[in-house]
Amino acid sequence: MSLDANLVLGLVSIALFVGLIGFFGYLIRHQNVMEPEEKPVEGIELLRQHYGPGQTIEQPTPYYVAPIPASPDPLEISANLDKKIVFGAATIFATFALIGGYLFTLFVIRADASATTWHDRVAEEHQLEQLVRRGKNLYANFCFDCHGKEGKGDVGVGLPLNDPKFKYDNLKGDPIKLKDAETLLQRTIGRGRAKPAGSISMPAWATSEGGPLSDEQVRQLMAFIEHGTTAQWDDVVTVRRESDLPTEPSPPKEIVLSPIEHGKALTTNNGGTACVTCHSFDPAKTSPVTLAPNLGKYGVEGPINAELKALKASGDPDWLFKWISNPPAIKPGVIMPAFSTKSGGPLDDQAIRDLTEYLLSLGK
Repeated sequence: MSLDANLVLGLVSIALFVGLIGFFGYLIRHQNVMEPEEKPVEGIELLRQHYGPGQTIEQPTPYYVAPIPASPDPLEISANLDKKIVFGAATIFATFALIGGYLFTLFVIRADASATTWHDRVAEEHQLEQLVRRGKNLYANFCFDCHGKEGKGDVGVGLPLNDPKFKYDNLKGDPIKLKDAETLLQRTIGRGRAKPAGSISMPAWATSEGGPLSDEQVRQLMAFIEHGTTAQWDDVVTVRRESDLPTEPSPPKEIVLSPIEHGKALTTNNGGTACVTCHSFDPAKTSPVTLAPNLGKYGVEGPINAELKALKASGDPDWLFKWISNPPAIKPGVIMPAFSTKSGGPLDDQAIRDLTEYLLSLGK
């Protein structure tokens, strides 16, 4: 296992720090052993250093005369010098200690941005707590009515968000699954989710898609979905209550369309047929695809190709239903694909019948 260079530098600085302590400790101990401190000479002992036995001190005047100072004591000079050396050494030691402490903080505690040290983990956890808290507030204000009190999707409109498949702890062991889940959340929140005509679609929430939420707010919602605990999900109702908002979801009602209205919606709904991709429904405008006929007056002009005209002429009441369900079965080689779920298309029988009613009403 290779050692991190920052960690090595930090350990070296600590070793130097400890070495300096040991070195100066040794110097102090050595000084005390080799040159022990002597007590200062005072009183009679001081006189004996300057006068021999039997000698007296002359006092020629009544005034006090200061005694002749003793000659400098070499041991005292040496002791003072040693104190200065120790003081200077201590200053150098303190300087190296500060440098060592700085290196230790820089290379060991701070390390790098990998969030593997306690300092970075604390900062990251604090930031995540803020994201989750703000995401909870956003959910309580914008997602509550469609996804439910606890994000279980139990109100019949929005899908579950408080779901194990979105939990970071369940996905962190598989980076690919984690990335896919986060991408799905980001795109769905940002762009919304279209549903078939008559159903309630999820609107786009990102400002880049015309919604009210900034990229940072989308990230906060994602953080709440990925990291929100059971207690935090339970707290959503408390947020609603403190904001004087209803504490029971009030999901939007599905729009009930007539067959003709539903058929018209299917022509522009990407989740259904998206007929407008090829056809024009305005008599004054040409179709986007040259081979696709204009259907603006289909209700009065009727079928256009010979095969479909023959089917209608046979008296079959489901001639248009059969055509939309599987055009290649009636006219092999036609570019129009099958739309019936029985033939691999997106529409069930009722949706196709609603679409036929809309087409037969055009131009009338």
